[in-house]
Amino acid sequence: MVVIGLISWPIFRSKLRVLFKAMYMTVPLAVVFVTCGMFLYRWPLAAYSLGSLFSLSVLYYLYRTKQPWIYYYTVILVSLTLLLVGLLGVEI
Repeated sequence: MVVIGLISWPIFRSKLRVLFKAMYMTVPLAVVFVTCGMFLYRWPLAAYSLGSLFSLSVLYYLYRTKQPWIYYYTVILVSLTLLLVGLLGVEI
């Protein structure tokens, strides 16, 4: 997660279009959710709680910094997709 964060920092600070940043944002979000799910696999309630806390905190950060709507869409889409993957027991 730290490596993905270090790689992502210059991309989000760059002058790329918002659409490209939002498309790239799916990877760091998925890495965080999957990593938390892997480490907390034995405690599903903790994994889902931590994932929802992370996604809500990202949404709150986006709201406070008045980011474009497409970032919200990306967070919600990735969160719901990985929640369904976890609940349906899909193996990667």
